[in-house]
Amino acid sequence: MNKDIIPVGKIIGLHGIKGEVKVFPYGDLDDFEWSTILITGKGEPLSINVKRARKQRESLIFELEGISTRNDAEVLVGLEISVPKDELPELDEDEYYYFDLVGMEVWTDDGKSLGRIKNVISTGSNDVLEVSGPLGEVLIPALENIVLEVDELNRKVTVKLLEGLLPGETEQ
Repeated sequence: MNKDIIPVGKIIGLHGIKGEVKVFPYGDLDDFEWSTILITGKGEPLSINVKRARKQRESLIFELEGISTRNDAEVLVGLEISVPKDELPELDEDEYYYFDLVGMEVWTDDGKSLGRIKNVISTGSNDVLEVSGPLGEVLIPALENIVLEVDELNRKVTVKLLEGLLPGETEQ
């Protein structure tokens, strides 16, 4: 996929009978100005205008131009919603989009490599970095006292691990 096209959510279901789709957002998209989206995941991206978008609990409900029945919308379930990278809102200092973090190397403050960020999981209270590496899968809470530094230039994250976070460790 084009690096300038960023997946921002996945169509996870249908809403109602008028062709609305339910979208699971990949992060906080509450302030995003929806106009045109790209439906990706099968063949060439399909550009569709957004007639209306609204939040419903942890999901978004989209009314899309040209999609007016439940049957029309059904074929979109499972596909991703993407937008051009330059349309994403600018973030505050020390804020990152998930796609910026995925692939970064993770090191402990004492120099131990934990691997690379495979995914960022949104839990509601705080995000969790899913790291895959020599120690297996490691889940690291994205909290200020744990994530010490994000070096975008060198694509490196430095963390201070709490006891019990590494596989095989148990708290005493």
